[in-house]
Amino acid sequence: MLRILLVLSIWVFAVTANAQCDGCVVNPLCTASPAAPALCPDVLPQAIQGEYYDVDLTFFMPQQFTDAGSGFDVTLAQITITSVAGMPAGLSWTASESDNIYDITSDPASQRGCVKMCGIPENIGSYTISVNVIASVSAPISTEVPQSFTLPLLVVPGGAGNSGFAFSPSSGCDSIAVDFEALITSSTQPVVYNWDFGNGNTSGEAVPETQNYTAPDTYYVSLETSLLDYVLTAVSFTATGTNWCGDVEEPNIFGCTGSPDIYMIFTVGSSSQTSGTIDNNNTFSQNSLSYVINEPSFSLAFFDEDVISADDNLGSAVLQISEPGTFSFNTSQGFGTYTIGTQVGLSFTNIDTVIVFASPATPEITTSTAPVCEGDSVTLSTGSSEFYQWYVSGQQVFGANDSFIVVYETTSAYVEVRNAMGCSAVSDSVIVEVLSLPDAPTVFFNPISNKLICNPGPGFTWSWYLDGELIEGADNTPQIDPVGNGNYSVVLVNEDGCSAESPEFTYSDVGFDSPSTLLRLFPNPYSDGALFLEGIPEKVQLNITDLQGRLVYSSPLAAGIRKEINPPAGALTTGIYLVTVISPEGSNSARLVVTAR
Repeated sequence: MLRILLVLSIWVFAVTANAQCDGCVVNPLCTASPAAPALCPDVLPQAIQGEYYDVDLTFFMPQQFTDAGSGFDVTLAQITITSVAGMPAGLSWTASESDNIYDITSDPASQRGCVKMCGIPENIGSYTISVNVIASVSAPISTEVPQSFTLPLLVVPGGAGNSGFAFSPSSGCDSIAVDFEALITSSTQPVVYNWDFGNGNTSGEAVPETQNYTAPDTYYVSLETSLLDYVLTAVSFTATGTNWCGDVEEPNIFGCTGSPDIYMIFTVGSSSQTSGTIDNNNTFSQNSLSYVINEPSFSLAFFDEDVISADDNLGSAVLQISEPGTFSFNTSQGFGTYTIGTQVGLSFTNIDTVIVFASPATPEITTSTAPVCEGDSVTLSTGSSEFYQWYVSGQQVFGANDSFIVVYETTSAYVEVRNAMGCSAVSDSVIVEVLSLPDAPTVFFNPISNKLICNPGPGFTWSWYLDGELIEGADNTPQIDPVGNGNYSVVLVNEDGCSAESPEFTYSDVGFDSPSTLLRLFPNPYSDGALFLEGIPEKVQLNITDLQGRLVYSSPLAAGIRKEINPPAGALTTGIYLVTVISPEGSNSARLVVTAR
């Protein structure tokens, strides 16, 4: 019964007085059938460093339930939380009862409660939360039992560990799928992404496809993010108007003489750059330019350069930036094309890690004994690990967090083990078969042959004992001569190896057991109706057996001068029977002859 009390503490993640969590919400569906303590959910989800953690745990604590191990019917009265230790820094707890005392009544509403665990864990690691409680039980005995319970909580590294990209999850067991997203973007500039995921894959997408990491290792992920500047790389212009014609340099004598000397002024924002001049040509062309465009638009203005007179305006165009490429434009004095390219303006490189941990080896379960008979127990055990959780008949056994568990009935069991990184492995299920005991044999005394009789029949082996000591040479013997006064018994073993011991039969060759003090039976011979028995000095047990030692009738009898016995019809057929009375002081027998009706 004390063993089962440990399971009662699983739900008590209630907590210190300075808890800051909001109230928890009870899950009304949290239950167990047959009635037994239960927690929902039964495993704490892992926490992420630096990210808010919030979980509601509902407990179901029935007032009455049966301890499957000991078979005791337990009546739970109250649970009191005395202390909680081992919580990660940054997390706190709030219970549904502010004083940490839970009174368990027959009202179903009092048999459920909840606790909330919340906060931002500060450090990664595997934590063992230790909860100490006092369980008050009113049945099978009234007692208060201090108990301690532990439950693991894993805090893993956060997903967004750098300013260049986010990813989740950052770690896992055996094989994980990770989603990535670039964080550096621009609404005015092209952005180029160059991913190396450390698993042999690369990508140029801002949100690449999910990456699989299929083997335990540490993977280094890098992202080079380049913010590109738009650059004017080439311009061509053809002057079609005559605004350049008629000055000193290009006189108009019966038509324009010569050709313009064209140059260009590039302007973006408040900054301008002037190109070189293409002399005496209606076409202007400039390649290998590198004019950075850091505004959504820019302008190109074209002029005819004149040394003596003022430069002639050949028109201008205000142009918008949309994408790289070659585009056309027009001015009042001509037309042309311009080419937009890109070059790296700013570049950032961020590196982070994805860690895949190895799960522990599949645990193996060993058993302590075989076979297991009723009333015995069997210990199931497994190898060393950081954490254990046993399951019996498919149900989690709360508080069963050791490397072993003791079971008392036919069932199936398996164990989940977990290492310090939070990775788990589950054993195969083992079947524990608890075998039935044979019926306890009965020892009789035959006053006719003066022998002790016990004949269990086929399929059994048995041994005779006197005062607890084996009688040598009497194994599997249906009847033996008494070897002395004392307490005789028989230990019976069935084919499964399970044994049962007979009640002791006290033999003495003087006093009550002496053949000279036989019981008085009448009528004898007997056919049917009432049978009377005299010579019963005290309360006794009456047994009627045939000469093979088989019990055909049994009944307790109170002390009295004369007792009437009424065997059931058909119980006694024609033959000879032994009528035996057994008391704490000994036994006595008489022969009964049964004739045909």
